[in-house]
Amino acid sequence: MSNENFICKKCGHTETETGKIGNSGYDKVKKVDKLMSLGTGMFISCCAKCGEVFSMTIENPNRL
Repeated sequence: MSNENFICKKCGHTETETGKIGNSGYDKVKKVDKLMSLGTGMFISCCAKCGEVFSMTIENPNRL
């Protein structure tokens, strides 16, 4: 995930970090009205200095 021109709106820092939610069955993103959904992970990108989140992206939207 490229963030070449990133400047944090909160602190002005220019470096980012990306993490993932959804490694187990309990923390995956699932469609609200679909009980048997497998779900999918989510990538979260944030400022490496202050942690301000600037992007959340579903890993596999077709699994919702």
